[in-house]
Amino acid sequence: MLIRLNEQLGGLSMSTQDIVTVSVAVLVPVVTAAAGVVSLRAQDRRVRRSRAGRRRLAFEDATRQVAFATEWWKAKQLTAGTPEALENPTAVANGWLDEASARVSAAEQAETDEESHVSVGRLLLFYRFHRRSAKAIRIGFYAALGFMTSVITVVMNDAESRKDVGFNVWILASSGILALFLRFWAVSADSPDQR
Repeated sequence: MLIRLNEQLGGLSMSTQDIVTVSVAVLVPVVTAAAGVVSLRAQDRRVRRSRAGRRRLAFEDATRQVAFATEWWKAKQLTAGTPEALENPTAVANGWLDEASARVSAAEQAETDEESHVSVGRLLLFYRFHRRSAKAIRIGFYAALGFMTSVITVVMNDAESRKDVGFNVWILASSGILALFLRFWAVSADSPDQR
């Protein structure tokens, strides 16, 4: 029984070159996906930092507005001769205070609205794009992924294609880099700044 199993496995032996080629064929998409996840995390970090900066600016603006309203109100009290003369300045000061409060509330609401996370749908762009150019670039991204998948399938199933390791590595690495480039380009083409 062991001899028969060994004979069957003997026909399946792979050379070192085949092992390297198959390993590269498996590792290139994994590294490409890992690079995509790392870039998404970096993008999320940049977005969080810019949100924090906008929130800090909103608080600073609101603080200055409250300080100005307070000083302006005090000046109006000193110059007003009658309590009736303070009715209009009171309404104006209250409006400024409400505006400052609304600015702070809007900044806090934007912070808690939608916390993004890395998901397969986000990594593979399975969400709605608004611009045609971004949609076209996304099609190129899917074509690059499809090409990479077909090269991996051929390398895994065809012993003849495993002989040229350098070319296979070059094709897989190039298509992985192209897929990452197209993914970033599609996202930037559909960003709100571009609309």
